[in-house]
Amino acid sequence: MDGRVGLVGGAMNSLFVWIAFVLVALVLSLIGYFFSIRVLRVAAVIVALATTAYLTRYGLTHPVKAPGSLSDAFTWGTDTLIRALFHLPPVPPGHHIPVPGPIGWLIIAVLLVIGYRQLEALSQRCRARCLDTSELTRAQQTDSSGDSKGALTDVQRHDRIAAELKFWLSAVEVRAPAILPGGSRSSALASIAEASGVNGSGLAGAIIRFFGMLWPSPRRVRVRVWVKGAAVPAKIDAPTRVAVCLDDPGTGASIGTKTLAAGSLDDAACMAAGYVARRIFAGDPTAPPWCIGAADGGDLAAMLLARHVRVYPESEEEVMRARCTKIGLLKDVAHSSQCAGVARYELAHLYDLNGDHVQALALHATNQEQYPRFYRGRYRLAMSLEMIASSDPGTKMSEEDEVTFEAVLRILHRWDGTPRGDKSKEYRVKNGTLLLCTELRSYLLGAAWKELQKIRKYLTLRDVIWQSFRHRNERGVLKPYWRMRHRQSFHDGVCLAQLLVAVRQILNDKKKSSQLPRPQKVLRIATAIADDSSYIAELLDIPYKLGKRWEQKDPMPMVKRLRTRHRPRQYSTPSWPAAYNLACVYAAIYADRNRELEACAHKPEDNHAKHPAEQIKNELRCLAGKVVTSLEFAINNPECEMERPSEWIGSDPDFGCLRSPHDEFSTVFRDFLASQKQRDYPSISAGTGLAGLVRRIRL
Repeated sequence: MDGRVGLVGGAMNSLFVWIAFVLVALVLSLIGYFFSIRVLRVAAVIVALATTAYLTRYGLTHPVKAPGSLSDAFTWGTDTLIRALFHLPPVPPGHHIPVPGPIGWLIIAVLLVIGYRQLEALSQRCRARCLDTSELTRAQQTDSSGDSKGALTDVQRHDRIAAELKFWLSAVEVRAPAILPGGSRSSALASIAEASGVNGSGLAGAIIRFFGMLWPSPRRVRVRVWVKGAAVPAKIDAPTRVAVCLDDPGTGASIGTKTLAAGSLDDAACMAAGYVARRIFAGDPTAPPWCIGAADGGDLAAMLLARHVRVYPESEEEVMRARCTKIGLLKDVAHSSQCAGVARYELAHLYDLNGDHVQALALHATNQEQYPRFYRGRYRLAMSLEMIASSDPGTKMSEEDEVTFEAVLRILHRWDGTPRGDKSKEYRVKNGTLLLCTELRSYLLGAAWKELQKIRKYLTLRDVIWQSFRHRNERGVLKPYWRMRHRQSFHDGVCLAQLLVAVRQILNDKKKSSQLPRPQKVLRIATAIADDSSYIAELLDIPYKLGKRWEQKDPMPMVKRLRTRHRPRQYSTPSWPAAYNLACVYAAIYADRNRELEACAHKPEDNHAKHPAEQIKNELRCLAGKVVTSLEFAINNPECEMERPSEWIGSDPDFGCLRSPHDEFSTVFRDFLASQKQRDYPSISAGTGLAGLVRRIRL
C-alpha cells in the first residue's frame, strides 16, 4: 500500500517537465547568444547542479521503497524524469524498477554533450573572429635584383611590413590568437600531454586532439600580405602597394581581399591594419556601428596614424604643427558618409583645439544623424551647440564655415521637423565673425538642452542595465557605467552641462525661467567644487537652503570632495567634467556682470541699477576666483583626461571674456592660465628647462 501511494505521488507531470526543459534550453540559448562562453559555462554548471539537487531531493521524498543512498535517490529521480519526458506508463507496484543501464546512461550523456556543444557553437558564431598571424612571418616572394644603396629587397620589405602590421594591429586592439599563433587550447594541451613522457601520454594526446577536432573552436581569420614586386629594390619611403588577404584557416574560404596603396612602406602597413580591423569589426556583433567605418579601413588607418603623431611639448608652435598634421590626416576621410564615428569624434576634438568650432559642430551633428546611439558624440554635440550659441562677440567664420553652418542648421531642423524661417534674420557674418540673433541662440541652446536631457536619462542605472541587455554591441561601452563612481562622474558632468545651458538661456532671454531638474543636487555639486553656489541660486531663482557648507571652518580637503556620493545630501563629486562645466557657468555669469558694469559706466547717473558699480566689481573678482577654483578642481583630478589643459582653456570661447588683457578683474585667471601653459609646455632653454635645472643644482 505504501509503495502504491509512493508511485502515485511520485509520478511527474509530463507537460510540466517539457515546459521546464524548453525554458532551460531557451534561457541557455539566449545566454550563449548574448553573452560570452564563460558566462554560458557558468550558467550550464548552475543548471546542472540545480537539476542534480532537484532529482536527488525528488528521489528522497518520493521513494518507491525505503530510502537508500543519495545515488539511488538520484537514479530514481532521473528514471522518473526520463519517463515523464517520453510519457511512459509508471511501473506497477511490486515490480522491479528498470534503470537505463550503462548503454542508456552513455546515450543520455552523449545527447547532453551534443546539446551543450551546440550551445557553445552558437556562442562561438556570435563572437568576433580571432586573428591568426602565423602566416605573416613566412616570406612568400622572391628577392628582386639590384644593389641600390639604402634600398630593400622584396623579402626585406615583406618582413618589415609584417612586423609593422603586427604593431598596428595591437594598436587597434584586434583580438589575438589563443595560447599559440594559429593554434588552439586543445592542440596546446595535447602537446603538453605528449611531451610529459608518462605512460599513455601519446594515447591521451591523441584523444585530446580527436575531441578537440569535434568540439567547436573560436572562429579564426588568417591574414597574409604580399608586397608589390619592384623592378629595382625600393626604399622605405617609396610608394608601396600591398595586397591583404583574409581567409578562414579551417575551410580555406576567402573572407576578403584588398590591394592598398600608400606613400611609404610604414603607411602601407597601417592601412593594412585598418582594413583588417574593419573586416573583424564588421563581423563582430559586439562592436558598435560607430567603430566600423569605411570598407577599405582608410578612416581607421588615418586615426591610427594621427594618434601616433607625437612630439615632445617643447613649445606651443611644435604642438600646433603636430595638431595640423593630425587634422590633415583625418580631414580627407572624415567627410565621407561611411566614415567611422570615432574618427569624426577625434577630428572634432582637434578642430576645437584649433578654434574651428563650426567645423567641430558639423562633425558632431553628422555623427548624431548617422550614429544616434553614440552618446559620447552627442554630449560633445551639446557642448558645441552651447559654445556657438554663447560666443561673444562671435565665432570666427570663413566662407567654408558659413556653408558648413548652413548644413548644421539643416540637420538640426530635420531632427525636430520644423521648417526653416527667413535665413537672413537668423544670423549674419560681419568682418569674418558670426553674429546670431536672439531667436537662433535660443534654438541652439534648446537643442543642446534636449541632447543633455536624453544623455542624463541614458546614464541612470536602470537604463544602463536595460540597454546593456537590449543592445549587445553597446555592452562593452556601457560596462564601465555599472560602477557607481564611473557612472556618477559622467552623470555629474552632464548635470553641470545642463546647468550651463540653463544659465545661458536665462542670460539670453531675461524673461525665461529655468526648469533645471533636481536643482538642489546641482547646487550641492557646485558647492563641493567651488565652496559656494549662491550666485547660481540667485540667477536661477532657486531657493538657496544650503548656506555655506563649511561655514565657521576651512573647506574639506580636495581628496574628500573627490569621493563618490554613497548617501543623499553628500557634498562631493568625482567628476572633472562637472568642475570644468562649472567654471564655464561662472565665466558666463562673469561676462553678464561685466556687461552690467559697462552699462553703469555709460550711465553713471542711473541710481536704480540692479547692482551698484562697487558691488559689481567685488562680484567680478569673486567670480574670477570661482572660475580658477573650479578649473583647479578639474585639472588636479587624477582622472582628468585633458592632456594639456591650457589648450582647452585657451581655445574655449566660454572663457573669452576672462582672457582679455584689458580686463582688470580677471588677472587671477590670466595668471592661472600663464602658469598652466608653463607646466604644459616645458621649455628646454638653458634658463628654465632641464639644463637650467641642472645648472641651478650645480650652483
